[in-house]
Amino acid sequence: MSANRGHLGWGGGITFPRSAAMEGSGGAEAADRLNDLIGMEAASAVETLEGNFATGNMPDAGSFTFPGPVAEAYFWDDSSVVAIQGPVGSGKTTTKMKRKLRRAIMMPRSVIDGVRYYKVLFVRENYRQLWATVIPSYLETFPKHLGPWSGGRGAPVQHHIRFNDGLGEIDFTAEFMAFGDNIAASLRGVQVTDLDIAEADTNPLDILTFGVGRINRFPARQHFEGYSDSLRSYGQIDCDFNAPDEDNWTFKVFHDDKARADIATQLNAAQPEHGKPISFTFYRQPGFGEPGTENLQNLAPGYYELQIGLNKLAGKSDVTDRMVYNKTTYLRAGDPVFVREFNRRIHVSESTIPVEPGVSLLIGLDQGFKGAAVIAQFLDPFHWRFLAELHFPNERLMAATFGQRLAALLESPRFAGSRVQEGWGDMAGEHGASQSADENATWNRIVGQTAGFRVRPQKLGTNRIQPRLEAVRAALEFMSGGEPGLLIDPSCKFLIRGFEARYVWTDQVDASGDKRKVPDKSLTEANVMDGGQYLLLSKSLPSGLTKFTFPGMAAQGGMIGHNG
Repeated sequence: MSANRGHLGWGGGITFPRSAAMEGSGGAEAADRLNDLIGMEAASAVETLEGNFATGNMPDAGSFTFPGPVAEAYFWDDSSVVAIQGPVGSGKTTTKMKRKLRRAIMMPRSVIDGVRYYKVLFVRENYRQLWATVIPSYLETFPKHLGPWSGGRGAPVQHHIRFNDGLGEIDFTAEFMAFGDNIAASLRGVQVTDLDIAEADTNPLDILTFGVGRINRFPARQHFEGYSDSLRSYGQIDCDFNAPDEDNWTFKVFHDDKARADIATQLNAAQPEHGKPISFTFYRQPGFGEPGTENLQNLAPGYYELQIGLNKLAGKSDVTDRMVYNKTTYLRAGDPVFVREFNRRIHVSESTIPVEPGVSLLIGLDQGFKGAAVIAQFLDPFHWRFLAELHFPNERLMAATFGQRLAALLESPRFAGSRVQEGWGDMAGEHGASQSADENATWNRIVGQTAGFRVRPQKLGTNRIQPRLEAVRAALEFMSGGEPGLLIDPSCKFLIRGFEARYVWTDQVDASGDKRKVPDKSLTEANVMDGGQYLLLSKSLPSGLTKFTFPGMAAQGGMIGHNG
């Protein structure tokens, strides 16, 4: 079998819009159609679908063309787990469907009857997703009339095709199943060759871990009697997705080489002694604007530019980053407080920030069972370097325990030899007794004593939010000698996530019923952001402004007005 790169129209889709079908946003008629499809027998439901679907015989695998070299390499990959990440319109979904046919053709022949048996299971969380996206995408490659459809009525769907590729018989089965709330129960008893996880980032990690045990189960072992281990273990898990949130499992598994290797080691430990080793392969297609952007030849002129413009109007730059530029980012929980001032390319270092010798460390803290700390250095004239953060959102820590962990971080090789000048904490950490009966001092004092430095309550601005926000803006907006006023180490995930996506505005209603915008303190990133704010205030005026905020301001005592 051979394949050549070239021009190919990838086809259309079903007649109702995907966003309406999937999310119910303004598409009542489309949602009704989906409900109708789910309630039908599979054969009837498939007949009612309208779109630019494949017709006639099975597609000619020898004439397949590809959106680009990355998609082509993905097409030929037979790793145990393979994944492709690309922008919308990159051709990855169609390539994925065509590779199912390629995998079926290259399936080892049965020693019993010489037939190549292949079964792939497509999974999504619910049947709405399957009928809205997966089944229509499948039909753009595999003609719906080539074999019988069975199942349906809110249950698994199967398409069975028997064909001859000129080299013998192939028995091809595609199954479509929703796993619902209980993945283990849903996959119990499943026996397939391949498992396909469409839009993998929207599915839980359990699909991968449970799915590994369900591949290589079809056909039965006696069909491969006498074959080598590599041929007896032909199965594969196939994933596709757009750029994920950095907290998503697909980012951790496919972007983190160490995490991927650790998972492979764990899975291989459970394999039979002579089983085929489990391997992972990841392909990233170039985003729009990068050299080698794929499938442009099959897209309408201005396809990506239009999306960029619409997302900009809607204030959805994170959507543009993920869906157009194919960049991993954080999904926004609302409107970020510092959306105008923060720029990741400017304010986040590409590599670990070195600790400046001879410059003392300054630490900002936020008290409580979900305590947080930000370790920084301040360089003249006004350059903050946030070097590290400490926060444990999944634990409730006493002040002494948090102080011990902070002390361990400060004693690590990176900060060896650096002196802590002082820390700045929340005024609330000075109020009254502690929150636990076995602590008889304030949070600030306990943490400081345990970690070995003095923690002062940040009283500038009397803990009002506006001066704290102004202190952050002052640092973000300052630039001198090509260096920003605030540079964050890439290890500070909570800070970066807060600035980009999760330190957001929410409405607060006072006793009079009036609304005002305030930062949302319910999200864990707010704890770390608060620690950074107390720290930044230590070099600010009571208003949160600095002598660099406005020219000549320092000479006027920080007052702004007609004469300021």
